[in-house]
Amino acid sequence: MIIFPDLPDVQVEEVEVAFEITLTLRTTSPMARCPSCGTQSSHIQSRYTRTLRDLPSIGRPIRLIMHVRRFFCKKSTCAQKIFAERLPELCRPYAQRTNRLQEALSQLGLRVGGQAGADAGSELGISGSRDTILRLVRLWKQSAQSSPRVIGVDDWAHKRRLRYGTLICEPRAESAY
Repeated sequence: MIIFPDLPDVQVEEVEVAFEITLTLRTTSPMARCPSCGTQSSHIQSRYTRTLRDLPSIGRPIRLIMHVRRFFCKKSTCAQKIFAERLPELCRPYAQRTNRLQEALSQLGLRVGGQAGADAGSELGISGSRDTILRLVRLWKQSAQSSPRVIGVDDWAHKRRLRYGTLICEPRAESAY
């Protein structure tokens, strides 16, 4: 059963529908790559359970219970002897939300702000506090920063001869320059 088309090595074990939809998933790839040295390994050390939140479906929140494996690194000189398999298409390491949910919360925060984004998200069935939304916006802005090609400069005076200021801004991409 394919729920996530961009995750071919994930298999659905169980679907439980109540107030929220709970999907129990497990990974099926025979090997994983060490994040430190990049060596492929098939020697499983253990398994653990990871819980993630995803975008709601038909008005119900979705919880993903992932059964993830830990592997031994084959390279003897690698500093990381044991590593967990990663699913970068689904979520970041140590994240509690999927990439899709984090993107939705970031977009809410960019459009309406922290508390208003949390309120709008709860109406849409997307859980996230105002602090979480603002933290995701800060992370998004740091990763999206690039050198501006065109900037605008404006000098202004608050009161004549007393306070002066300069405003430097990057115009939106829609502007015709």
